[in-house]
Amino acid sequence: MTLRQRDALSSLQDELFQLDHACRRLSRKAKALGELLEPAAADEDAFTPEEVERLVQLNERLAFLARHLQEVGQTLCPQMEARVADPDDPMVDFEIEAILHFMFPEDDPDYDEDSDPFLTKRSFNLKVDHNEGREGVDYRESVHRFPGRLNQIAHCWLFHDLYDHSYGLEQPALSLVDCLRIDKIWVTVAVEHQATLDIETGAWLPDTI
Repeated sequence: MTLRQRDALSSLQDELFQLDHACRRLSRKAKALGELLEPAAADEDAFTPEEVERLVQLNERLAFLARHLQEVGQTLCPQMEARVADPDDPMVDFEIEAILHFMFPEDDPDYDEDSDPFLTKRSFNLKVDHNEGREGVDYRESVHRFPGRLNQIAHCWLFHDLYDHSYGLEQPALSLVDCLRIDKIWVTVAVEHQATLDIETGAWLPDTI
């Protein structure tokens, strides 16, 4: 095999790998779309007492996570705002984004070691205090019937957002049945520093946008 033939074969194998990866992603998106078009109804009698308690626990964990992210935003924002106000710092603006990936365990029927084990994800800006005015607020939909004790306790806004709001194929709403599949939540906080360098002068520019 010549060097050119080896390079051509290597390129073909790489393209086949990319095609296979794209097919897997399209398959997951098609499945997610089907679930959006035919949402599973929550039959309150279909949940065992243990499953109801797991959903109650998920609500509690999400309330804890919401408070934690609020504290992260309250800690980081003053630091970033001080840099923006500093005339010797080139940073003119910033963004702080929280990204939550809701994961299912390895023993889940849909687990594939070649794919990300994510049921859905959520993202929001921590520059905005999402918990302002939300402490003690019950986001439970009164028109819905929830199983057991879940119909009697306050639902935090993250839990409500998870089962009631859909933001496209990568961020679908989850049925309560799928909420039971959540094993872990992968939390990412990304801070973006924004500055503009002028090529002609080599100077950092003030915020002009």
